[in-house]
Amino acid sequence: MSGLTRSGTAMLIALASLHGAAPADASPAPPAVASFSPHTVDASLPGAAFAVAGDVEGDGRQEVVATGFGRFKAVPGGPPIPPAAGALAVYRQSGRDLGAWSKRLVFDTDAAIPFPNEPGVADVDRDGDRDIVVPGGFLGCTTSCGSLTWWEHRADGVWKRHDIVTPGSSPLFYHRAVLVDFDGDGRKDLVTVGESLRPVTRIEGRPPANAWTQVFRGVDGPDRFSREPVDLAAGGGALPVVADVDSDGDLDVASAQYFEPGAAFLWLERTAVPDADHPFGGFTPHVIDTTQGRAIQLRPVRNLYGDGGTVWVGSNHTNTVFPPGSTDPVSQVVSFSVPADPRSPWGTTPLSTGIVSRGRAGQAAPGVFGSGDLDGDRDIDLLVSGDGDDRLFWLEQKDDRTFVTRVLATAAGQAGGAVVTDLDRTWPPRNEAVFTVFESDSVVVWSRN
Repeated sequence: MSGLTRSGTAMLIALASLHGAAPADASPAPPAVASFSPHTVDASLPGAAFAVAGDVEGDGRQEVVATGFGRFKAVPGGPPIPPAAGALAVYRQSGRDLGAWSKRLVFDTDAAIPFPNEPGVADVDRDGDRDIVVPGGFLGCTTSCGSLTWWEHRADGVWKRHDIVTPGSSPLFYHRAVLVDFDGDGRKDLVTVGESLRPVTRIEGRPPANAWTQVFRGVDGPDRFSREPVDLAAGGGALPVVADVDSDGDLDVASAQYFEPGAAFLWLERTAVPDADHPFGGFTPHVIDTTQGRAIQLRPVRNLYGDGGTVWVGSNHTNTVFPPGSTDPVSQVVSFSVPADPRSPWGTTPLSTGIVSRGRAGQAAPGVFGSGDLDGDRDIDLLVSGDGDDRLFWLEQKDDRTFVTRVLATAAGQAGGAVVTDLDRTWPPRNEAVFTVFESDSVVVWSRN
């Protein structure tokens, strides 16, 4: 899985531009396609996995925060041995130079956290600086290895560890944890989805499931969170989002699904007020789509079409090549049309074309995606990891609200990150693209030429 599986080396794809003025009686020349140049942030983060951007130092500048899984050990004639532990690093630019970065490890393999996943940068303890939440674990572990920790950014420069789920103490693994006041009590909670290859029973009287949407409740005290999660409902996937899906004034949860069968995308509607037995209220799952196969990411994109509205965009995670004769749906990024009653299935419109996973077991495409103006024409484009397809893509939005799939780089399969942000603070603002590349242990930034 993308962002959940990782990727290879990054290479620039040169895109030709048209030059010279057209004769007065000639048809206008088409606009030049934007081209991009890579800048290596780090070429030695073993198993580079997830990346986000955030102002860790509190100086108004964004750092790149990335996790690395470590390296798998090849075994002749057998499956590779997964790494025992990974690392978390913060990268800071030297001035505005996208080619010069300093690296600071928050933790290394001695922290014994297998498969550290997407970090979340936020002021967890409300002391004015930025801390980092780190979910962990994955299917590659030979035993249970799920974890959930947060790392307190102290004034003395030391990162203090707080365990919410101690590594290996839960049969579930976690890929993202959203910090939000989910119950309105003034304390931030962590909303997440725990997943497993095998069904797990969480709520008495309900059948086991491969995924459970959970909340770790915010509490007073230095550790900030309860260690016992509240299970909202079965279902959900690796990268949940918290949003008012049905516009009724409260917070719901939506996500893509990979391990839990039955739907590619779903959302949980808050249907009952909190009580003593249900501190966050009651939640009812609703299927968004069943046509896209397994999926990896769903998120709302604000102002996608420049009209101030929000459009939900999803990325499935399929392999139409392997095994031979696969009946998986086409690998693609889609947008959703939300019906008047969002509890009904949502319609889909393909946004991408030509993304195809490699013919390998355990590979699927596409992967994670981000959004922002990549080519400088003031509309929103999409940045996409091919994941099982070893290319990186950007989807250029055209005037008619359609998208053209462009290749950003090749030999970069199983990439994570897909962050669109202005790292070097140019004027006028110009966004960069941030990816991790697993197979080359790299973190790379692409800037528009």
